[in-house]
Amino acid sequence: MAISTSGEFSELEHKGVAVLYFLFGVFGVLTNSFTLKTFWKDGVLISPKNILHINLAFSNVLVVLGFPFSGLSSWHGRWVFGDQGCQLYGFESYTGGIACTGFVFALCFERYLANQQRQLYESMTCSTWWLITLAVWLHAMVWALFPVIGWSSYSMEASGVACGLSWLKHDFNHTTFVIAMAVEHCVIYLLAFIFLKSAKSSVDSPVVLEVNTRNWFTEKQLVWITFAFLLIAGIGWGPYGYFAIWSQHTQVTSISMMAVTLPPLFAKGSASFYIIPYLVASERFRDAIVGGEVAVKKDA
Repeated sequence: MAISTSGEFSELEHKGVAVLYFLFGVFGVLTNSFTLKTFWKDGVLISPKNILHINLAFSNVLVVLGFPFSGLSSWHGRWVFGDQGCQLYGFESYTGGIACTGFVFALCFERYLANQQRQLYESMTCSTWWLITLAVWLHAMVWALFPVIGWSSYSMEASGVACGLSWLKHDFNHTTFVIAMAVEHCVIYLLAFIFLKSAKSSVDSPVVLEVNTRNWFTEKQLVWITFAFLLIAGIGWGPYGYFAIWSQHTQVTSISMMAVTLPPLFAKGSASFYIIPYLVASERFRDAIVGGEVAVKKDA
């Protein structure tokens, strides 16, 4: 049974959603670009620790990079970029979103190895971490490609102003795709939490790990930063995942426009928040974002 929307947004409400898409898009691109620049140029963490953080920031750029498509469509009250634009928007957005959750999981795993499997962790080279990074990107691209080639599909969302998974469809392909993705990400989230809990128990112990003063964050700070990432990912993508599953199992045939508009906005908006744990944890990071001269002086 397909779900339809009850009620329609007024022209003013559509323009309000458009403004939110543009705000989330601009802030998401800027904050994650600042993070990318800082990690890449200033050497926030000794390699290979920085590799996953750099790729997480880049994946978040991809999450919001399509904001001109959704923003302009919201402004006009309808999707204005045709089917090819819809497929491109869906593939790019889902690649970024799935990669983002993948890199959050990889960072949780990295924290577990750093605090519980130190000998193995120190034996891992940059090449190993780049292979892990490649695996995360390939995993994301494969999942994002499935709807293009027929397992589920990208089409206009129920709001009519953005493209994503076809929640309005209840056929076998779409239902199995949603269930498979939901099961995988629930397992990933659970494993990530277990890894972080184990890492936290280690950094809270009386044993103090060797600290490299070139790192801008302590081992304990890195654990809490990663925990914050896990929380942001859950809050940002949780409503989207919940609605995707709920839409396949509910007998309700009508849902409000607000309900179908908020999950994508939560997902887009969450991309801007990943910079906050860095800013809270490190004065050097705050200095580098506000003005590079202060950071350079402190490093001298």
